[in-house]
Amino acid sequence: MNILKSLFNNTSTNNKTQYWLFVALLVALSIFVMLCNGITSKYYAGYDFFFHLHRLEMVIQALREGTYPFYFDYEHVEGYGYFVNGFYPDFILVPFAIVGLFTDAFFAYDFMIFTMTVLCGLIMYHTVRVVYNNRYAAAISSILYTFSMYRLYDVYHRSALAEALSFTFLPLVFLGLYYIIHGDYKKWYVLALSYILLIYTHAISSVLTFITFLVFIAVYYKSFKNEPKRIYYLLLAAGVTFIAVCYYWLPILEQVSHAGYYFNKRLPGGGAGYGKVGFDYVLWGLLSGVAYYKTKLWTGVGIVLVSVIFLRFFIKGQKSDKLRLTDLGVIIGICYIIASARIIPWGSFPLNIISFIQYPWRLYEFSTYFLAIAGGYYLSLLLVKKKQRMLWLVLIVFITMGTIYIHSLNFKEMYPKRDKWDRVRNEFPSLCNNYNIIGGEYLPAKIPYLEHISHTGIIINAKDPSTSIKSLKRYENKTRVKVVVNKPDTIALPLFYYYGYQATLNGKPVEVSESDIGLVAVPVNESGEIEAWYATTAIRKLSFYVSISVIILLIIFAIYSQRKQNRKVDEYYPE
Repeated sequence: MNILKSLFNNTSTNNKTQYWLFVALLVALSIFVMLCNGITSKYYAGYDFFFHLHRLEMVIQALREGTYPFYFDYEHVEGYGYFVNGFYPDFILVPFAIVGLFTDAFFAYDFMIFTMTVLCGLIMYHTVRVVYNNRYAAAISSILYTFSMYRLYDVYHRSALAEALSFTFLPLVFLGLYYIIHGDYKKWYVLALSYILLIYTHAISSVLTFITFLVFIAVYYKSFKNEPKRIYYLLLAAGVTFIAVCYYWLPILEQVSHAGYYFNKRLPGGGAGYGKVGFDYVLWGLLSGVAYYKTKLWTGVGIVLVSVIFLRFFIKGQKSDKLRLTDLGVIIGICYIIASARIIPWGSFPLNIISFIQYPWRLYEFSTYFLAIAGGYYLSLLLVKKKQRMLWLVLIVFITMGTIYIHSLNFKEMYPKRDKWDRVRNEFPSLCNNYNIIGGEYLPAKIPYLEHISHTGIIINAKDPSTSIKSLKRYENKTRVKVVVNKPDTIALPLFYYYGYQATLNGKPVEVSESDIGLVAVPVNESGEIEAWYATTAIRKLSFYVSISVIILLIIFAIYSQRKQNRKVDEYYPE
């Protein structure tokens, strides 16, 4: 008993020991999550899983062939090609694709989920510790956030990889904003680097983060009024971020200026007005972790995070800037939960401006973040004694494990263990699984419907009936067609049109355009061989090198600034 008491006393007073025990707990819970959800994604896979698995496979292949970052998925959709990486950033996938070079895509994917889960907890812990100067609040908030129901829903049920990974960087983004508004604004690079990571992970989350930023900036406008320099550093962070992510937005602008696509012409899944839910769904979402809408794929922030709101009523007679900050977060979190309901006019101006977010309940990510912080901070104010804090930490860990397990049962019920003969849920693209491109957001808008490709097969269309096609061959990224014409004609090749295609006729360059049904069209003035391939664009290449250069310089500046600050601290507090 004395040994246990001594160990408890040493642990409760040694910050370094506390931290490493927290890290061990975080790793253990991350393993527990994976064990509950089937250990490996080979057996249990959520809604978008194979779309993102294929993205990872393409990065692995591009690294192996030496074509990264200017690769093109030329084999996808019956060989018509699908340029998802031209619209969907893949920077975050690269470290895990390197792991996949030595293992396989499934292992790399699972390793990515585990690694990003641990990082999510560590970054959340660091953020809360810095803002609140409270290790206990940091530990509780980290556990509540990392293993929250909506995050697990993103990781497993939806397999919405990009949004799930954005959870990892979101706390760091808000830490950067904290430095700008209240803290050391010369650490503006934290905001810039974290926002760059967020944009390259999930663009929609970055837009919703920006909207949330506007709320905080409006509430704390006096901070900028009293110290105008903070405005300068905010704009500096924004400017550097804008340039550093030009590899994302410039190629997209280039593509949409030359052609229309499903995502900006047809909005697969509908706009945000279509994605609203009834109050019955909202209420079921509040119960996630203990009860679920049995016949529907649905969750919310969960019962644990909802419960922490009521802790506020037990905090009496305390007023501080940190408490007001936490309360503001709770108010925003509650408003965001309500925003997912049908009563909010998402289909009307001005909300329809951001209808591209598709689902208003994406805001649950932010509700989760604010309520998790509230849970940690409120408990730290209510619990003063060390033994009380330890007991409540243990209790929260066990409650979290319980909700993780119940959540995993719902996941396995909605997505039972698959076998290799499952025609729909497998890694091999076909019409049965919509070629694993979900809604086909990045298909040319002129394509009538995806089934059109399957129904027509690999057909080369010519406007002149007398034109004859002698052969069609594909060599990796090149498509070769031998054609005989009696008069000038236009040939539509079996390739989806994306700006950046090049073609030759008998070795001579010819103009490439988009056909009436969204395919690569080539003018043919003489008989011979057409060769077509995707060669990328000068803007895409230039923007990549600009982005990489700015990011590297920003990292160097951040390291230099941090070391400079550390030297000043050492000089001020000599040994």
